[in-house]
Amino acid sequence: MNIQATPYHKSSQHFYLLVPVLGLLLITACGSGEKGGEKKAGPPPPTVLVAKVEQKTVPIYAEYVARTEARETVEIRARVEGFLEKVSFKEGSQVKAGQLLFLIDQRPYKAALQDAKGQLAQAQAALGKAVKDVERLKPLVAADAAPKQDLDKAEAEAEYNRASIEKGKAAVSKAELDLKFTEIRAPITGTIGKEEVTVGNLVTKDKTLLTTLSSWDPMRAVFSISESDYLTLVKKYPEGRQKAANGADKPFELVMADNSIYPYKGTISFVDRALDLTTGTLKIYVSFPNPDKLLRPGLFGRIRVVLEDRPNALLAPQKAVTEQQGVNVVYVVLPDNKVALRTVTLGERFQNLVIVKEGVKPGERLVVEGLQKVRPGMAVNPTDKPVTEERKAG
Repeated sequence: MNIQATPYHKSSQHFYLLVPVLGLLLITACGSGEKGGEKKAGPPPPTVLVAKVEQKTVPIYAEYVARTEARETVEIRARVEGFLEKVSFKEGSQVKAGQLLFLIDQRPYKAALQDAKGQLAQAQAALGKAVKDVERLKPLVAADAAPKQDLDKAEAEAEYNRASIEKGKAAVSKAELDLKFTEIRAPITGTIGKEEVTVGNLVTKDKTLLTTLSSWDPMRAVFSISESDYLTLVKKYPEGRQKAANGADKPFELVMADNSIYPYKGTISFVDRALDLTTGTLKIYVSFPNPDKLLRPGLFGRIRVVLEDRPNALLAPQKAVTEQQGVNVVYVVLPDNKVALRTVTLGERFQNLVIVKEGVKPGERLVVEGLQKVRPGMAVNPTDKPVTEERKAG
């Protein structure tokens, strides 16, 4: 029994010794396979859109909040009292100077005119009688056939009737004027407003507002300007010679409330007489053509004008500038395609660019798209075409 057990025991020992050896060989083989294989490559540098810093002379614009107003605005009121009989216009329409707008009941004024004419005729008849009396009495008094007192009375009567005639003429003129005032006509050409009184209502002389009429072409825009800006403005655009940097005769632009640019440019109509001591500003009135009647009184917008031309300005795209911890920064792609973070000092804006006073040099490349992918010192793949276009081309 012992003789049979011995060979089995020896074979078990060989098996247990063989397992670690095989494991060590397997590990060695795997390790040698890894060393013999190729090392896995890292991700490629991110592609970013870049734009170069430009250097050129650019116009510097100033903007001011403005409000439009009509050059002429007239409140239409009745100059005689009476009942409104007729309205001869459409609200909001264009009317011409002299056009009939309202008609007040004319019957009382026609009667008053007839009465004034009758009074004048009576005075004229009385004067005729008095003149004849004077002519008849003069020879009689000279011949002592009539008392001098009668002649004096006749002459006084004639003078009184002459005065009555003048008074009658004035009454006729006033009656004619009152009758004319019953026809209320447009004093200027322009846009008429709301009908404030309807037919059948009593209007009071010089008190009742009937409607408002405003001129529409040209339209003025008024804005306030600081004293320093005013001095800069008058130096660049002397009186009588308003020329923009591009040679245009009308340097002022009007930016509407929806940020659209009004199609016609304007010139200074006039500058207010004196500086407002409370605000330290001066009002400027700019006249704009309004042939399409787009501008209406009371619209708000912004006046934009070139105050100076800045030579050799460094320009960077606005979207290349970001703010970090309260300072403006840009990412510059260096010649070795690595990214550097720069702090920049900004100036005025020009179109979609911004003037950079400090921090960049002409021709340097700035990251404008893909800012979220980059970090200082990182290598990038710069392109001057939008990344989406590059992908389509690829």
